[in-house]
Amino acid sequence: MPTIQCLDPHIADLIAAGEVVERPASVAKELLENALDAGASAISVEVQHGGLTYLRITDNGCGIAPGQLPTAFLRHATSKLRRAEDLAAIAAVSRVDIFSRERGADRGASLHLEGGVPGEVTETGCPEGTTICVRDLFFNTPARMKFMKKDSAEGTAVTGVVTHLALSHPEVSVKLIRDGVEVLH
Repeated sequence: MPTIQCLDPHIADLIAAGEVVERPASVAKELLENALDAGASAISVEVQHGGLTYLRITDNGCGIAPGQLPTAFLRHATSKLRRAEDLAAIAAVSRVDIFSRERGADRGASLHLEGGVPGEVTETGCPEGTTICVRDLFFNTPARMKFMKKDSAEGTAVTGVVTHLALSHPEVSVKLIRDGVEVLH
């Protein structure tokens, strides 16, 4: 499993929180890519109201060590990214809950972040892999909300991202639940 580290300060200075997170589909794309990077063979995506109020991605990848959960959400921390244009600041513009358990570990850990501010890491029971719930996208940046389209349009964009990933990775089981209805598996 790759270790999570902070970006070079010069690169970090080039990034403003939230600039890369344009809409729910960009959040889904980033989290799906993370699941693939974690070696997931099964990914489940659940979206409500176009992903603006709720987007959950669950994978069976390698998981994140409890001690690395807070580091994973520092403003400029990443396990795979090295350039400014690669970083998305999802946690800075939403409410995030993460549950993760490394392969072979007895227990997992959870962390809640609100507007990029992490709470305490707590021990929890959860399956191997990682589940990330993103709620209330752009709750703290209301000016961004005026650029969002109707829930149906945003949901269609998320569906497009998930479908593209599913088609380009036939070895991975991908499920999409949109407003309580399974639309892809």
